[in-house]
Order: sequence, then structure tokens, then C-alpha cells
Amino acid sequence: MITPQIKNIFRNMLVLNTILFSQAAFAATEVKYKVLKCHDGDTCQVLSSDNMKLKIRLIGIDAPEVTNRKNKVNQPYGLESKDFINNLIKGKSVTLKNYATDPFGRSLSEIFLEKLNVNLKMVDSGMAEVYKGKMDKNFDVTPYLEAEKKAKKEKIGIWSLPNYQSPKDFRVTHKN
Repeated sequence: MITPQIKNIFRNMLVLNTILFSQAAFAATEVKYKVLKCHDGDTCQVLSSDNMKLKIRLIGIDAPEVTNRKNKVNQPYGLESKDFINNLIKGKSVTLKNYATDPFGRSLSEIFLEKLNVNLKMVDSGMAEVYKGKMDKNFDVTPYLEAEKKAKKEKIGIWSLPNYQSPKDFRVTHKN
């Protein structure tokens, strides 16, 4: 005979299994976004499946500056960095690993094109440097530092410039 306690145990096990299964199924589902454009080497706009436009700031990297104002100068390698990322992901389907939101309302994320970490590819290709500011505590900067060290040693991209100036310093010296 099945007592009410046994029924309760079975019901709780069924609920627990349902919750665990649905969480595993949800974790295995990757949300895809279409890349509309990248404004520069570290900021892109994507479109979600429900047609919401999101602005993404690639976490962990800082790319050379590109201006959209008349009579303003672009930082050396700014346009190359912008073209590089647009050629890599514009119009393509990507996934995001979100960490936080910045003060400008942009999602701080790693972008993945299939299994390729686009943020890391930008550093590895000398199209961006490792971001020097405060990082999210869950973000692992180690592979980025290793990629930057390798790109510097090989004098790739920005590291081929004799008087390279970081984007952070460039912003300070080119205010207004």
C-alpha cells in the first residue's frame, strides 16, 4: 500500500527531476544574435531573435579609436580594427557570454562565432589590447594577456607601430 508520505516523496522527486532537466536543457540552448555592424573594434550592435537591437561592448579588450565626427582624427589602426571585426562577424550569427552592463547601457560580453572567441581573436591579431580598467570578477583575463604578449613579441597590428599609444591615452590626448 502506498502511503501519503511515499506519494509525497515520489511527487517531490518528480518535481526535482523536472527542474533539473529543464535547467540542463536551458543551459544547453544557445541564444543566437545576428551582428548588424561593429562601430569600432570593441563595440558591436546585434539583433536578437525577437528583433531587439543590443549594443555590445567586447569585454576584456580596448581597440584603437574611430571617430564619426568631422575634422576628428582616427587613432592609427582604428579603421583597420573596425574593418577586421566587421569582416569577421558582420551579418553572421553569434552567441554571447554576458558578464555585466557598463555605465552606457552596453552589455559587456564575449562574442563567439561558433567556437571562436572574437574578443580574444582581436587581441591575438593585434587589433586590440587588453583592457586596462576594472574587470568583472568572473572574467578570466589570463588568455588575453598571453595573446597580447604573443602579438607584441611578433609585432602584429597595433604592436607594429613604433610609437603606439593605448586607446585610453589616445582618448585623453584627443578630447573635444
